[in-house]
Amino acid sequence: MINLRPGQREVAAYRGGYLAVPAVPGAGKTTVLAYLAANLIEGCFNGKGKILIVTYMNSAVANFRARIGDELEERGLARNRGYEVRTLHALALNILKKNPEKLMINSEFKLIDPGQRGRVLRGLVEEWISERQEAFLRYFDYDRQKYGYQQALERWQHEFTRFIAGMIAHFKVRGLTGERVRRLQSDRREDTYLDWAFQLFLEYQRFLHHQGLLDFDDLLNRAYHLLAGDQQFLERLRAKYTYIFEDEAQDSNLLLGKILELLAGETGNLVRVGDSNQAIMGTFTAADPELFRRFTGRDDISRHSILYSSRSSLDIIRLANSLVEWVRKEHPQPECRQALEERYIYPVPPDDPFPNPMTGTYTIHHHTFSTSSQEISSVAGEAARHARLNPENTVAILVPANFIMENIIEELVNQEASFECLSDQLAEQVKTINDLKRVLSYLAEPHRREPLQLLLQELLLKRELGEEADLTFLEQLFGKYSPEELLYPIGGRERYREYTAGLLPENLLAALEKALDRLRLWLEASIRVPVDELVLLLAEQLELKGEELAIAQNMALQLKGELDLNPHWRLREIVDELPRLQESFQQFARNIYERKGFEPRPGVVTITTMHKAKGLEWDTVYLTYLTDDYYPSLLADRFRGEFYYLQEQFSNPSALARASLSARLDGEKSHDPRSEAKLASINERLRLLYVGISRARRNLLLTAHRAVIHESGYRKKVQPAKPYQALQQFINKEREADVEKKVD
Repeated sequence: MINLRPGQREVAAYRGGYLAVPAVPGAGKTTVLAYLAANLIEGCFNGKGKILIVTYMNSAVANFRARIGDELEERGLARNRGYEVRTLHALALNILKKNPEKLMINSEFKLIDPGQRGRVLRGLVEEWISERQEAFLRYFDYDRQKYGYQQALERWQHEFTRFIAGMIAHFKVRGLTGERVRRLQSDRREDTYLDWAFQLFLEYQRFLHHQGLLDFDDLLNRAYHLLAGDQQFLERLRAKYTYIFEDEAQDSNLLLGKILELLAGETGNLVRVGDSNQAIMGTFTAADPELFRRFTGRDDISRHSILYSSRSSLDIIRLANSLVEWVRKEHPQPECRQALEERYIYPVPPDDPFPNPMTGTYTIHHHTFSTSSQEISSVAGEAARHARLNPENTVAILVPANFIMENIIEELVNQEASFECLSDQLAEQVKTINDLKRVLSYLAEPHRREPLQLLLQELLLKRELGEEADLTFLEQLFGKYSPEELLYPIGGRERYREYTAGLLPENLLAALEKALDRLRLWLEASIRVPVDELVLLLAEQLELKGEELAIAQNMALQLKGELDLNPHWRLREIVDELPRLQESFQQFARNIYERKGFEPRPGVVTITTMHKAKGLEWDTVYLTYLTDDYYPSLLADRFRGEFYYLQEQFSNPSALARASLSARLDGEKSHDPRSEAKLASINERLRLLYVGISRARRNLLLTAHRAVIHESGYRKKVQPAKPYQALQQFINKEREADVEKKVD
């Protein structure tokens, strides 16, 4: 039985209706939702129905299942009784699979993976540009004779593709179908950013239809239309789910909100939990933080806030609260004073079983460097030293953009520091895929010397002997003997002793013989069994477990699908298709590792972006690059969503296209779409800084710089961001007060 804090107790007492739960960072949202779900199930409040928990990350799904299962087990109930936990896309997929014919979808439809989607969109955009070159360059405003013209042109094509991808997702979240888009086109034929996006949307949808594919945004769109158009089907689902909980509701979008309210019904039971001050996904997704704000403000909805948090020290809590107060009272752009809600974090009561971390002294600092390179060098060095001197602590360096991580990694390597980069998790995820591909490629052409030597060296022998094993003898061995002589020596195994005389000791000889025995088994199997069964055999032989085994099983399943479509293919043809399937394999691997989640390791420096840090926490955090180019505060500042190579009034294609769409759909005319987009960007960056601060438990360093020196020698001046300057002043006052308190 857990000890509930103020706010948590009120949520745990919920029994029905619509409820909004605004929460602060570290408030224990997952804990209280799991406790509430177990209470409702134990008391049979759900009746014959289930509790549906909708969240956004695969790792959160696993976490919720574990927490609810533990709570039910404590009560003597089955761990999986009475509830389901799904990501929003898994929920939509489940809805469509139950009734696909209503939307004229083949029940065997497939999802296009993100890699294939990107390739398709790039191809469609390239074709469109080649046919509409004049339109594509209509707003391009960069002197052909000027240095950097070609680079600017390439960047415009890259950003144009991203713009189209974003607009297609936006159309689908707005519930637009191909038919509706065609009507919008015919009603008002223009040649604007919005109309270009319409054209490419229809081409993209035509491709998906011909291939029998849906994308992730289609899932939500079609699930909504199915629920809205089939009352009987909707009633069956309402009977299935007595309660609906949504976690991280600040990351919700318009369509998901409509789906959840349809499932709950006007008199149903819907609980939405979130923190609008942590709404930072609008840049990358269709998330709209205003949706949760409006939900919590409705008169017909109950509201219980969870404001007590044990994650951070009192000093860090006060710093986060000071940012909220400064934004609401003093932000220099008055329109942005609503970016953060007036919701403050409170430390837990002194008798709480999980108290706030205590520090013997004031452990928040700031430093402004002359250049970005000095900042990177100093922060990396300090983080490395801190991790070495405090091996019990978890440590993170958080940056606003991916490319900054590369320079920090270089510094940490020079420092011989132990570190991990969240972006580098892909290497771990794809290792199993690449190992299996390497084996299949060799088995398709077993007479080739180089693949055999590489397979023995990188997979079989290192797996047996360890990464540090000296395998230089392989070069001499393959210099003397062919693959056939090594695999099938005349005279059998004793022949190896002649081959390797004087080359390697007995233990290496045993390992080599074992590896070659295994290769012979695989070669024989490659002739006798289909490739999907071959992959499963390889997984068994390589003793794959857990996530690695799941990845191998998925590869086998996908390869079986390819063989079903092309029954005449042999191993050689399958191997030729592996590059095409790579992204699909990797997407599955990413999903698997997301379910596993990320847990920072003590004594190891984590490097990641502030966006990816959401949901995580560390003892010590370094927030870097707090400059006005990454955290703009005024409409006059430079914004990364605007492109220097376009005419100024057309420099933000996404803002202009979305404003045009709102005007056509809703009659909402924006006086200045570019300014509105800038204000939205300022707001989101303020929330991002709030998220960064609230990742820290005990120690926090905020840094900025005044110049960036490029390789060409060009020096670009920047300024410390205005919210950083406000935090500097607060930190200085707190430090002075801390010193005075010690003197007294």
